[in-house]
Amino acid sequence: MTSKSEIRNPKSAWEFVGGWSGGTVAGLAASPDFVRDGTFFAATMAGLYRSWDGGETWDRVDEGFTGLFLVAVAVSPAFARDNVVLAASLEGSVFRSADGGHTWVSGDFRGRQVNISTLEISPDFLEDGVAFAGTMGDGVFRSGDRGATWEAWNFGLLDLNVLDLAISPAFGQDETIFAATTTGVFRSQNGGRAWREAAFPPEAAPVQCLACSPGFAEDGTLFAGTESAGVFRSTDRGRTWQALGGALAGA
Repeated sequence: MTSKSEIRNPKSAWEFVGGWSGGTVAGLAASPDFVRDGTFFAATMAGLYRSWDGGETWDRVDEGFTGLFLVAVAVSPAFARDNVVLAASLEGSVFRSADGGHTWVSGDFRGRQVNISTLEISPDFLEDGVAFAGTMGDGVFRSGDRGATWEAWNFGLLDLNVLDLAISPAFGQDETIFAATTTGVFRSQNGGRAWREAAFPPEAAPVQCLACSPGFAEDGTLFAGTESAGVFRSTDRGRTWQALGGALAGA
């Protein structure tokens, strides 16, 4: 008989790897050097947790903002060198740590109270210090100083309810970022300065999540997950979309 800590099907196996009193887990982020350092972060309704051993054990690492409902967490692509972690709260703040989560400072949104839904960090964060925060009702915010200050970058973004963001793996060269919204998908090809609506089928909206292919610079492939219409794929950088069938069609 399968134990409570393990769920199996013919193609995969899942194992429960530890628990805490955090309840709902809203976001997960692994160190890019996970194979070596085993570091993982979990944003929960009771704060931020970190594991040093691949998820076997967890510690609270939210000193300075304890008690907030965290909705997203993102780790610098150069975490092994800069130790930067960003964590967003439902209460409208992005907190930044430069020591792997030991200490935190709050980012400055110029006095605006925003409802953050998602975080994305530039693949070249060590050099450009660029990060993005998607919000519900206030569009996209950009930081160019490693999360210290944030400004709204919404020119051309006709739907300010942003559910997810996806950044090109070659962002340093193509400056491409996508926003999933309640009405479809928007694309910026100049680092978020201006946005244009991608030709996503309006009847399939809202778009809940986005993912760029690791080879996006060459293949232009992007996936979009919707609330009730399954998964769509674009192979031309968001210009046209194809619904994917199979088991997901009725999910």
